[in-house]
Amino acid sequence: MKLIACALPLLAGVPSVLTAQIRVGTTLGPIAVVATLGGRGVTVRAAPRGYGGGTPATGFDCSGFVQYVFARNGVDLPRTSRQQAAAGHALAARVDSLKPGDLMLFSSKGVRIDHVAIYVGNNRMLHSSAGAGKVVYDDLTTARGKWYLKRHVASRRVL
Repeated sequence: MKLIACALPLLAGVPSVLTAQIRVGTTLGPIAVVATLGGRGVTVRAAPRGYGGGTPATGFDCSGFVQYVFARNGVDLPRTSRQQAAAGHALAARVDSLKPGDLMLFSSKGVRIDHVAIYVGNNRMLHSSAGAGKVVYDDLTTARGKWYLKRHVASRRVL
């Protein structure tokens, strides 16, 4: 697989650019390109307490990060993960049904949706993680990724 590097700003107001590797010949929408950037080059912090943040200055909670990334690419999404669970078109809650840019929604306690991530392809997702204190990639084949997959209750295509 041949890869090329491409530099794009991830977040408005952040002076750095991040490097992404994108497969040659792959057609990716703007969300997928932004999602593949993954936070290399600058640290994007998570919101204190894990909720309520929606800007680079305040940090991001999960849904604030998703809303911010999509908004920078002309797609308006609701603010909370539960509201985002109604956006776009429903998909099966299986990784094999996802394309880069799709939303993955989670219920950590099995009661209601309380987390959202952007699927970036190759069994990876990008999200604001309160536990990590920043926006991170998670590989869904690792123990941590499998923890998320057990709680993956819905997927949405909003593009």
